[in-house]
Amino acid sequence: MPEPTPLEVHKALADDTRYRLYRYLRLSGRPVGVRELSTRLSLHANTLRPHLRRLEEVGLVSSETRKGTGAGRPQTLYSAVGVDDHAGRDYRLLAEILTPLVSGVRRHERAQEMAREWGAYLVARSAPKPAARRAPGPDLAVLQEAMAEAGFDPRFRRRSARTVDITLRACPFRDLQAEHADLICGVHKGLLEGILASSRPALTLTGFEPEPTGACRASAEAERT
Repeated sequence: MPEPTPLEVHKALADDTRYRLYRYLRLSGRPVGVRELSTRLSLHANTLRPHLRRLEEVGLVSSETRKGTGAGRPQTLYSAVGVDDHAGRDYRLLAEILTPLVSGVRRHERAQEMAREWGAYLVARSAPKPAARRAPGPDLAVLQEAMAEAGFDPRFRRRSARTVDITLRACPFRDLQAEHADLICGVHKGLLEGILASSRPALTLTGFEPEPTGACRASAEAERT
């Protein structure tokens, strides 16, 4: 069977159910059975199976059959598989093609605005349900997941109940930073602003310092209640 193209991979993840399946498997970090997936996603097992097959076809999920300790039927377990590096190279080419389209101050501002909207969207996917119990102060678990979804490698240090320092050791756009620093750092900052502003409690980006290595340091403060 020919290797799936990056377009096929991203079309597979465009479906909300498949995205939720892949996200749960990836966050679990272990093989998971259909029964657990059905319970966690509140969907019938028969609904999930064709989606799991599609994720397998595009190489995002692998399966294995394990025999249980009892006399029951063997169980099929599913695990998330990381996307191959070649997909990132395709994104690099796409980014090079699209970068000239957002040249100019007004278009840079629009790109940053769209990055904020995307950051808010990532938080909405990661945020707990309204009824979930939450510790006071910034929810670092939600921030961690949303920033990781955006391609960053975040580290956090609480300075107080309302303030947090953030170190992003990996910039998802570092390959383009040298040639398009203003645009890339603007998008980078917009993503952070969108993620922070949409968290609960809402956070304001109070510091943002890009570094030559492609990493950056940021600080954020929660609104007073």
